[in-house]
Amino acid sequence: MRVRKAVVVGAGIGGLTTAIGLRQAGIDVTVYERRTEPGRLLTGGGFMLWHNVFVALRRLALDERVEKVGSRIDFHEFRSDRGRRLARWAIAPESARIGAPAVALRRSALNALLLQEAGDAVVMGARFTGFEQDADGVTVRLADGTRDRADVLIGADGIRSAVRGSLRRGHDMAPRYAGYTAWQAIAELPGEDVVPTGTFFNLWGRGGLRFLYCRLNEREVYWDAITSDRVSASFDMFRKDKRAVLGEAYRDWPQPVPRILAATGDEAILPIDICDRPPDREPAWGYGRVVLVGDAAHPMTLNLSQGAGQAIEDGVVLSGLLAGEDDVAAAVAGYERLRRPRVDAMVRGAYRIGELGKLRGALACRTRDAFMWAFFGTFAKKGTYRLMMDVGHRPLER
Repeated sequence: MRVRKAVVVGAGIGGLTTAIGLRQAGIDVTVYERRTEPGRLLTGGGFMLWHNVFVALRRLALDERVEKVGSRIDFHEFRSDRGRRLARWAIAPESARIGAPAVALRRSALNALLLQEAGDAVVMGARFTGFEQDADGVTVRLADGTRDRADVLIGADGIRSAVRGSLRRGHDMAPRYAGYTAWQAIAELPGEDVVPTGTFFNLWGRGGLRFLYCRLNEREVYWDAITSDRVSASFDMFRKDKRAVLGEAYRDWPQPVPRILAATGDEAILPIDICDRPPDREPAWGYGRVVLVGDAAHPMTLNLSQGAGQAIEDGVVLSGLLAGEDDVAAAVAGYERLRRPRVDAMVRGAYRIGELGKLRGALACRTRDAFMWAFFGTFAKKGTYRLMMDVGHRPLER
């Protein structure tokens, strides 16, 4: 029997993408979100969506709309903390070859677009507490006593997923902390001479420091300051605010890094401890009529800029399979079979890149920079594109 009703828990990027795909296939969908107001979903900094994301979004006829709320990236430039260029990837020719752009945008802009498309499927202020499944369906329980019966339950409620916890019967391996924090913000900083449009800058420093930034529009710049635990442990957070401690950590870095930090209000800076789940100790993503997507299934570090992208691919693939299969359990198993090798490779690759950023000693950092100068513009780019664009999954290509 085909899926007629689906419940999604979590109105983030993966959950909304899945719900939109299911609705477009004519399936009744309810998305339960524990936050009480839509405005509380429209937060966060920025990120980059690579070409593969637009290949997936094209299946939902959302690719052009998402591109319009962002800014195209034509170059990805790697630099040292002394201003030396280590590699420069020309992105525009790849966009033309693939037929899909790479774009930087506000997280809130993407969330707003997906929320609008999902429409009245989203129910705010609904906290998931558990489920029971049987041969005919799954019953979802909410904190207010509501019970909802569906053919499939999709957990899209993030790295601390309540659906995942219930699926694992309260016993699960904790996420792996990567050993560094990303301090994310958006600064009001107009001026092409300060940060030019169209280039994503990726700076690698000594002592366990990195810094990423790119222009989102004529007024705003998105940035990430990535600090290893050894660096963060030295921050005097009792007497100084976030902007002050970061300003001290990056005071000797080349411009515009100090200028970007100075232009950012302290309240805009959000520190996020970066975690993932190692594939070699990651159990199945679903069982029977219950399945996980996005960070609930496979959180990854930020180093390939693929966390949101892989959540979107999850949603497109899973909704396509659920719409096309008569057997829900077979669709759930098929989804993991299609997605698991690709996502596992992403998780491993992103973690390895992050380890390079934790290097502290002068010799180790010089060796890393020499390696990047020699290989990042050629072999690393080819390998990244090969991994990124290996999207030969039937539900993405139809």
